[in-house]
Amino acid sequence: MRYRWHTGSFAWIVHRITGVLLTFYILLHLYVLSNLKDPENYRNIMGLMEHPLVKIAEVGLLGLVLAHSLNGVRLLLIDLGLSSRLHKRVFWAVFTTGVLLFIIGGLPIIGGLH
Repeated sequence: MRYRWHTGSFAWIVHRITGVLLTFYILLHLYVLSNLKDPENYRNIMGLMEHPLVKIAEVGLLGLVLAHSLNGVRLLLIDLGLSSRLHKRVFWAVFTTGVLLFIIGGLPIIGGLH
C-alpha cells in the first residue's frame, strides 16, 4: 500500500518543520542578544551581519516565517469552517502569495534593491 500525498499532508509537514526551525532561530537569537552587552562583541557581530552567508540566512528566515505564518492563516480558515472543496485552492493561493512576498522581501535583503 502506498501513501498518497495531498496538499494538506505537505502543508502539515512544512508547518511542523518551519515551527521547529523557528524555535531554534529564537534560541540562537536570544543567545546572540545576550552577548551584545560588550561593545567589542557588538561591533564584531554587526560586522558579521554583512557577510553573504548571513544575508542568505536572513532570506531563509524570511521564507520560514512566511511559510509558517501563511500556512497558519490557512489552518485558521479551515478551523473556522472553510469548505473542504476549497482547501486545495486556498493552499495554492497561500503558496503563491508566499512566493511573491518572498521575492519582494528577499531582494532588498540580499541587496538587489535599494
